[in-house]
Amino acid sequence: LGINVPLLGPRFVPPSYLHIQKRAGLGHQVLEPTTQYIKPLNVIHPFYYPQLATCPRCGSDKETSWEGWTSTGARELHGLICKETALGAQLQCNICKESAKTKKGSTKNTPGDDDAGAQVSETADLEGYCFATTSAAYWRT
Repeated sequence: LGINVPLLGPRFVPPSYLHIQKRAGLGHQVLEPTTQYIKPLNVIHPFYYPQLATCPRCGSDKETSWEGWTSTGARELHGLICKETALGAQLQCNICKESAKTKKGSTKNTPGDDDAGAQVSETADLEGYCFATTSAAYWRT
């Protein structure tokens, strides 16, 4: 990023009435506040949290990629002080993707396959290879 781009986040709080009132251009215009409920937005993205780039299923950090934002939008959370929202990204693990293809194509068990599967199921009881960083299953591991 360029030096003139501010690094804001990962927690964004909408401006309050005081911020709006102090903006240049309003002059002495009077704001009449009504009831307002401001929820902070937490962005769970590798730009802000690079340590989250590990697969919760197999633990790989080399073969993972970020595949855009979650399709369900922001998720409602209960913060320490007030309710908040979180917007997450989708993490895709290429190792788990390949193992899912292998398991789908192969119905015959060979000796030693059970041992490899046991190791994966001990680390997480997750299926698939694409995980949302705002899902409960992602944070359980």
